[in-house]
Amino acid sequence: MAPGPAYSLDIMTLETVFAAVHSLEEVTLSSLCDLVARPSVAGATEELAATAALVAEMAGASGFKTEIWDTPGQPVVFADLPGPPGSPTLLFYGHYDVQPADPISEWDTPPFVPTVRQGALFGRGAGDNKGQFLAHIMAIRALLSSGGCPVGVKLLIEGEEEVGSPNLDTTVRSHAEQLTCDLALTADGPLHDDGRPLVIFGVRGLLMLEIRATGASHDVHSGNRGGWAPMPAWNLVAALSTLRDADGRIAIPDFYRDVLPPTEQERQLMDLLPVDPQSIRTELGVDRLPGAGERSPWEALMFEPTLNLPGLVSGYTGPGMKTIVPREAIARVEMRLVPNQDPDAVEESVRHHLRGFDLEIHRLAAVPPSRTAADCPYVEGIVAALQATSGQPPLLRPRLGGTTPDHVFTQILDVPSLLIPYGSPQMFHHAPNERIRLADLYRGTRSTAAICVVLGKASAAAAE
Repeated sequence: MAPGPAYSLDIMTLETVFAAVHSLEEVTLSSLCDLVARPSVAGATEELAATAALVAEMAGASGFKTEIWDTPGQPVVFADLPGPPGSPTLLFYGHYDVQPADPISEWDTPPFVPTVRQGALFGRGAGDNKGQFLAHIMAIRALLSSGGCPVGVKLLIEGEEEVGSPNLDTTVRSHAEQLTCDLALTADGPLHDDGRPLVIFGVRGLLMLEIRATGASHDVHSGNRGGWAPMPAWNLVAALSTLRDADGRIAIPDFYRDVLPPTEQERQLMDLLPVDPQSIRTELGVDRLPGAGERSPWEALMFEPTLNLPGLVSGYTGPGMKTIVPREAIARVEMRLVPNQDPDAVEESVRHHLRGFDLEIHRLAAVPPSRTAADCPYVEGIVAALQATSGQPPLLRPRLGGTTPDHVFTQILDVPSLLIPYGSPQMFHHAPNERIRLADLYRGTRSTAAICVVLGKASAAAAE
């Protein structure tokens, strides 16, 4: 998609801004080191509050007016920088909470001791998501130091994304007036596998349930009591086996009822996405992919819901043997949902489907799916900005396979929302040795600055 007349690039302005970004590289790296040194693991309340305060301090030092909003969970950082009259307002989202660092033994350097090596900063949260939202903050700082920011900018940085953003809906609804904007942008996740930039138009939703089967009040000897005691592991396995059919299709009645098929435009964009099934098989260490030959791998990742078992435990599996009937069995059931699936309705279907089994079912997280139309009027300008930053046009991807709280923008604030990742495909997010390449960190900062410049210039030109 080539830039149209409304999005002609002011190369001299961009060069000035990029020079300002370059001059801030040392400050950017130092700031990210300070953020990564905070062990703001999801659920660690004291560390999360301290990290929120640090984020607000950094935003304030970069020219924003900042506030910290209390929630029933972790605080939300809000920052505001009004733009010139008539200019669009961009809302940048990010999160300062991080995944647990386990297993610690697999880290080459301590996860909360930020370490620069091999052209990257290593540490938990470096890529997901501290480095990526910091790119937004430093971009605005660069713009203000080189002539001013041509658009309004707001930041919404939360501390519960890694546990499903349970309080973000309420926070956004109660602060909707302050969050008024024209476009929401999120930098999260990696670039395309070949390193090209991406513009992503939506996310799959998430429903995570814990299903628990219980038996006796304690583990019992499988010889002395094995014929009398209930066997919760078998009960749970029997229940789980009813969730999928022999072909791997989800067998919960009405599960697919509300699924919206991709639009023709989304299919056309999917067909333009490069894919190498052999490299995927090699990466996964498998000989074949489910459904291989029947559809594009992208279709399964973007447009189809999934049902996964990310956790399943019962009894003893350590050295030697332990002849017991375990007292309980627990499964985590994860469903990635697509438009127009409602997590509440899906959960009710699961509960109804499993009603014949003696089980306890608890919701752990629920996030609705979200999407923005690919003909969003800001896309052309963003494509032009990313091309100016990276030297190549971005790929346009209809949907992210993962989940972010994108719905608070598209469904509560009712604005278009796009994801533009800045991390490398090898950033090891959620894994040991997480990192962000310094080149990607600074390129991301330039990208945010370029987006502001290009969209601001187009708005000013339209007003003349």
